[in-house]
Amino acid sequence: MKRYLLGLALLPLFLTTGCGFKWWQESSQSLNGNDTTPAMKKQGMVFILPGIQGVDDHYKTIRQGLRSAGVRCAITIQAWGSQIPGVKLAANQLDTVAARNSGKDIAQIILAYQRQYPGRTVHLIGQSAGSAVAVFALEALAESGAKPVAGVILLDASLSADYDLTTALGKSTKGIVNFCNIEDVAVLEVGTAVVGNLDGGHGDSAGRTGFEARYSKLHQVKVTPDMVSVDSASHFADTTAAFTANYIAPWIMGQHWPVAVAGASAGAQ
Repeated sequence: MKRYLLGLALLPLFLTTGCGFKWWQESSQSLNGNDTTPAMKKQGMVFILPGIQGVDDHYKTIRQGLRSAGVRCAITIQAWGSQIPGVKLAANQLDTVAARNSGKDIAQIILAYQRQYPGRTVHLIGQSAGSAVAVFALEALAESGAKPVAGVILLDASLSADYDLTTALGKSTKGIVNFCNIEDVAVLEVGTAVVGNLDGGHGDSAGRTGFEARYSKLHQVKVTPDMVSVDSASHFADTTAAFTANYIAPWIMGQHWPVAVAGASAGAQ
């Protein structure tokens, strides 16, 4: 109960850092129809998993950036968790059980795509709490015995820095790329220290400090002020179309990881 009360008290923090999002949920067809045609699906699929506020313009600009960089496969912005205005922020950040169930739901959607389009590549891009849901989805795929996805990209991950990625990495052929921003203090240091990361831990967030353990298929990229066109302390500094085109799209399009990206330093851990 105390954690939920703290979450409600911190709603203004999440509201100000995520300003500009819509309070309503667009239908899947109007949101994704033009970007998930059968012809596109035959070329592969990218799932974009939003943060606790749900679908907003940040995730549309990620998709725009991928398109401008030449990504031609299907790209769907996949809502998860509560979509109730005024409730979803606290509910989606605090209910770790529901978040893991959302990961299982995403896993089922991936499975359905893999059955319909066997052999096509699947990538996940998770932002903030959506990063945790992406990892939970891989863990659910492991439980089901499904085929692995190609790769996962985490932005501003609300996931504890000491979280064990062994199972998730086992369900990704190319691995996981974690973009971490040490300047993201308001949400990924103060906010998660009080409210907690989506896995329930209250320590450092992987989206700020990076994951602590070393894994052969984990690639960590530090977001620096020269890489972004907005305030580098923003929780959404790495969601612009330009950032996506320059630093995220090369990973989606690369057949093997790590990839060489000008102006960014990626280290396998």
